[in-house]
Amino acid sequence: MSEGFVTFREALEAALVVGILSRYVSRKEQMWLWGGIAAAIGSSLLAAFLLVRLSIVHQMWEIVFSGLAAAMLIYMIVWMRRHSATLSEELRAAAQSSTGWLLFSLSFTTVLREGLETALFLRTLWAMQRDISWIGGLFGLLMAAAVGVLIFVYGRRVPLRPFFNITSVLLLMVAAGMASYAAHELIELLEPRYSWAEELAEYKAWNLFAPQTEVPSAYSWSYTFYDGKYYPLLHHKGWIGAFLHLLTGWRASVTWAELGVWLASLLGGLFLWHKNRPNR
Repeated sequence: MSEGFVTFREALEAALVVGILSRYVSRKEQMWLWGGIAAAIGSSLLAAFLLVRLSIVHQMWEIVFSGLAAAMLIYMIVWMRRHSATLSEELRAAAQSSTGWLLFSLSFTTVLREGLETALFLRTLWAMQRDISWIGGLFGLLMAAAVGVLIFVYGRRVPLRPFFNITSVLLLMVAAGMASYAAHELIELLEPRYSWAEELAEYKAWNLFAPQTEVPSAYSWSYTFYDGKYYPLLHHKGWIGAFLHLLTGWRASVTWAELGVWLASLLGGLFLWHKNRPNR
């Protein structure tokens, strides 16, 4: 689910930018536009391949990827919020004044930015859930393409501002979950070496929904069997808890340090998002 949500938002932003550029570029120059898009997609796929090939079990990589992805996601949301009112005019002026390689560079950097962000975000989400859902990511891409077509067919009839406001807040929760996951991995890495890290690991904000070795047969449908244990619905490895984990970073056992990082990331992101609202 979270993979589809991320790819949907990122691909839709790229589709909007490409659509705006294509409106103001002559047919003769569109080859440069599509050439830049193709090169950006190829570069993004290469980056995704390299990220997957990096050691998944190396805990330090998980910390770096999660922290970087959270920071970039918050930055992307704030940047789109700041430029949403004037983005169309800026791209129109750039498209009409650029030719050849300049137009290629504009489309390349625009699409590559979204592609690299998507690759990094998916790499982090898949590390968090220890499972890869290519179907979810592909579904998000297809939905973005469909919505992009509807936007350019029906124009002003589509209420974009409420849509981007809602998805921005949801993505800020995803970013907070990534930051909290980075804190969780960092505490686990340092716990065997430092007493203060061990104390942080033991200082729990809550510890709920413990896994069981056996469950009543009448309620077995509500438990998830994983690694020799049965996990309740609201555990982060359960049916509902897994969704909440990917959307918000929810965990059945959370330290105060992880909760503090989650709150700081979410509240800080909301503050920056509100502060950078468009003037018109």
